[in-house]
Amino acid sequence: MEKLALKTLKTEDVKNVVRHPDEAVRAIAAQRVCRDIRSKVLSDEERKFARKLLKYIAQDSADMVRRALAVTLKNSPKLPRDVAVKLSEDIDSIAIPVLTHSPVFTDDDLVEVLKSKAAAKILAVAKRVSVSDHVARAIIRFGDGQAVAEVAANDGALISEQTASEMLEIYKDDDLITQSMVARRDLPPKIVEKMITLVSEDMAVEITKRHAVSPEIAIDLATRTRERATLDFVDHAWVSKDLQGLVTRIHVEGRLSTSLIIRAVCSGQMRFAEQGLAILSGVSVQKAVLMIHDGGPFGLKALCIRAGLNENMAQIIRAAVMIYRDLELSGLNYDRAQFQELMIERVLTLPFELPEADQLWFLERLDGFSDVTLN
Repeated sequence: MEKLALKTLKTEDVKNVVRHPDEAVRAIAAQRVCRDIRSKVLSDEERKFARKLLKYIAQDSADMVRRALAVTLKNSPKLPRDVAVKLSEDIDSIAIPVLTHSPVFTDDDLVEVLKSKAAAKILAVAKRVSVSDHVARAIIRFGDGQAVAEVAANDGALISEQTASEMLEIYKDDDLITQSMVARRDLPPKIVEKMITLVSEDMAVEITKRHAVSPEIAIDLATRTRERATLDFVDHAWVSKDLQGLVTRIHVEGRLSTSLIIRAVCSGQMRFAEQGLAILSGVSVQKAVLMIHDGGPFGLKALCIRAGLNENMAQIIRAAVMIYRDLELSGLNYDRAQFQELMIERVLTLPFELPEADQLWFLERLDGFSDVTLN
């Protein structure tokens, strides 16, 4: 297949996608190919080749490679519809980014996904920036209460009076769904009247306050929001003046997870990782720094065990520290984004089993770096 590669796509990346035995190398090459397809103007011949190549990537045996395709082209109109449909049938971590964001699906495509009654995929459809009334009604039919609450709170969902009425009839005793309806910007007058007869006095007052006003969303379908806030914190921790205080606060709030530590160290945010491992292990920051950087493999392993990390996590952290040190000693003047991008690319090629959620996060970070470069 690589003999067909054209000028727009790098021959080496195409070869690696098709032939390389290492799935991490294939995944990084696939992401680079997808970036080029997404950002560059292709001729008719190049588009035909790109379509074949994307179908090939979507059939790769490694989840990581297919996930790279899904994450990189999730927002792009250049993702072929048949490839998007193929990805929507994949495991959740691959299907969900595409189902949530891709503009290439038809309503019929989405309804077929909803008929599967796969809860995570239905929730992804409910979160789309635009949901037709036809799809919203299918979510009510095939989804659970959380999905219905999500589409009810989604101002991008076009919910007709009939659909809203059906939603309230079925879920009139579900506070999350009624609150989600209250938070909408576009409640039809008849639905406002109906809700006032169904809900508590306090919520009825809230409805009248919000009617015909653009309200702040009252419902925090909050696990997602909280996780996003945590990841945003990690990103900003690179330049924080009071990092110890911020990491301590995150720990007190119960958000200093081992996954957060792994993501920080693997993206080059070493000061955050040092502070976090010190807090989780109960040693001083100075001692944690020595154990991470100068204590050899046994010092770092002991620190990780005290911090509640398993042996595989300790191996990943040790390898990431070595990558960090090599980049620091290279003498090259990387900016923050370049440094993090190189860290993550190298981490993804390590011979260790990264948790699926962390793989997805790292691929999304890489994709974010490419967007900054393009802009």
